[in-house]
Amino acid sequence: MAMTDRPIRVLHVTECYSTGVSRAIRRLVSLRPDAEHHLLWTGDDDPAADGFATCTPLPATPPARVRAVARVARDIDADVVHAHSSWAGVYARVAPLSAHVVYQPHGYKLTDPDLPPPLRAAYAVAERLLGARTDEVVALSPQETRLAARLSPQAVRQLIPNVATLAGPVPAAPQPVVAMAGRVSAQKGPEFFAEVARRVTATVPEVRMVWIGSADDERLGDVLTKAGVEITGWVDQRRLATLLSSASAYLHTAAYEGFPLSVLDAAVCDLPIIVRDIPAFEGTPLERVTDPAEAADTVLEVLARGPARERALAGARRLVARMSVDAQRAAAADLYATARRRAVSEREPSLSA
Repeated sequence: MAMTDRPIRVLHVTECYSTGVSRAIRRLVSLRPDAEHHLLWTGDDDPAADGFATCTPLPATPPARVRAVARVARDIDADVVHAHSSWAGVYARVAPLSAHVVYQPHGYKLTDPDLPPPLRAAYAVAERLLGARTDEVVALSPQETRLAARLSPQAVRQLIPNVATLAGPVPAAPQPVVAMAGRVSAQKGPEFFAEVARRVTATVPEVRMVWIGSADDERLGDVLTKAGVEITGWVDQRRLATLLSSASAYLHTAAYEGFPLSVLDAAVCDLPIIVRDIPAFEGTPLERVTDPAEAADTVLEVLARGPARERALAGARRLVARMSVDAQRAAAADLYATARRRAVSEREPSLSA
């Protein structure tokens, strides 16, 4: 069958099909029902009911994963290979592919403020080298778009804003709860959250500090537990909605991000939101803090229903008002349309031969 007679075929590649990444991929699948979506994956979530034509597990080792990307893309005759997050971006951009490669970093690792400068420089060099094998970059924030222009200057850049995946608030629990959502990993700032927890509960012992997500890093999980933080483990979307809606405030402590879905979900749950001051939140109306001491003071003021609560709640509501499903859908449509036009143009000689 000629390519123009069938839906565009998209192979999504990820080694972290869980939490925000899996929800972002599911959202793309729902935005483009006219495309045929395939998944090459590993992670905590089960993709069986998520609308993929095929789901293929990633092998265990990086070399085998590179080979798997090439093999599966060839077997399904993929028009687009859409790599989600850093390691998938390596596999897809190292693999020999005829398909167009779309890279969605979900937060560039080199923006981690805890990286030593030499290691940050090494990540930047690697991204620039791989950028030469990148056709399009999907960014989640203006800051990520600017960074993509530096790292992959020849690639098309698409800003596809996230929107919330939850429906809205339910009545909150009577006991004060401060929540954070994400995998327990260095990127998400569990040590920052733990220090805030120690400071907050030293002043108001009845506050529950809750981390919603799986303890992927055992050491960092212990750091949270020793600070009195409750770790829920992996939760599905329904449980996530319940936990967020029953919280009193949401504190996002990640060291770097693309733009986290959990913040948007907390916003539609009508929570006052406090975020760590990182580039992903530049230009947003959210209440930002720079260190654990400032974060703890702000959390306590929010829980005491002081002025910080009104600022944090107003910022979250303005963020919700800015979200546009139509803009997200249009950007996603343009993303794959561009890739399809290029693929058709490049393959036309072989089709007519």
